[in-house]
Amino acid sequence: MSIPPPDRAEEAQRFGPSRSRVLAVLQDLGAPATAAEVAGRLGAHPNTARFHLEALVAAGVVSREREERTTPGRPRTHYVAEVAAPRATQRSYRLLADILATHLASSADDPAREAADAGRTFGGLAAPAGERPGSLSAAADLVVETLSGMGFESRPAVEGDRARIDVIACPFLEVATQHLDVVCAVHRGLMEGLLERVGAPVDVESLEPLVGPSHCVARLARRGRRAGAEVRRSSPAPAR
Repeated sequence: MSIPPPDRAEEAQRFGPSRSRVLAVLQDLGAPATAAEVAGRLGAHPNTARFHLEALVAAGVVSREREERTTPGRPRTHYVAEVAAPRATQRSYRLLADILATHLASSADDPAREAADAGRTFGGLAAPAGERPGSLSAAADLVVETLSGMGFESRPAVEGDRARIDVIACPFLEVATQHLDVVCAVHRGLMEGLLERVGAPVDVESLEPLVGPSHCVARLARRGRRAGAEVRRSSPAPAR
């Protein structure tokens, strides 16, 4: 199964789902807002919101304004959507994800296992045809490339007989902050299903959620060197 392409009828969707949501928030507000205010509406970290806002500024659809202060203190930066910016439709995908994750977390006997099974099934279906990576490096690259089509931004690095994948942007982040075990199990399952389907001699050794703001770490190991099979729970990094 191939990942469906973005809806070309929505010009704003060319920015990707995360930035389209950020643009939609600014357009709905109809007034300048700080990165912290945008983050609050999205349930995201201010650094994540600022990252996407600056990208929208570079794209010419958002303007940056400095607060004028008459009292001591550092002026805040405000962002405002340009009038000519394409309209970003704010769909209710997050609400749907929240509903499903909440239901799974409250009704399943083992929510993390069932979430991983769901991710594993979809990961197998999303595997590109004809791919059969024979090395750890090729397997890590395939995971990064395939999951990028789902909205993940990751950086792979091979460390001996293991590979580290730093996930620096997760499309599930807003829901993960409320349902960490369920959502991260889905992420792990996606990687496992993909690797199983292409026959890679590699296992997902661990997934460490939120080792920093918007930052998770997945570790892959050559088959036979697998050390653990659970999502490693980390406390979310404190807000800065």
